[in-house]
Amino acid sequence: MIYELRIYRFHPGRKPTFLRYFKVARTFMEKYGVTFVTAWENVEREDEFIWMRSFSSLKQRQKAIDAYYGSPEWLEIVGKIRPTIRRREVRLMKARPGS
Repeated sequence: MIYELRIYRFHPGRKPTFLRYFKVARTFMEKYGVTFVTAWENVEREDEFIWMRSFSSLKQRQKAIDAYYGSPEWLEIVGKIRPTIRRREVRLMKARPGS
């Protein structure tokens, strides 16, 4: 299993807009093979949002994100979501055996 940790920091005052469209984006992730795992808000940074998604393999991840980011649903909201994000970090991870 491949996990993708995503950390976003927002432009001032833009987090509510992001959260509104992120909720929409979640409604069609699974349709394209993107499994939403969970999300967190950093209690020490109001401008930060952290979330995780998963994929069965790196090959499946590539197929899923190509389908998701090329979907009509994403193309309809991308212009609203991306301008809210000031900084984005992405980390691909896999669980250690025995953990």
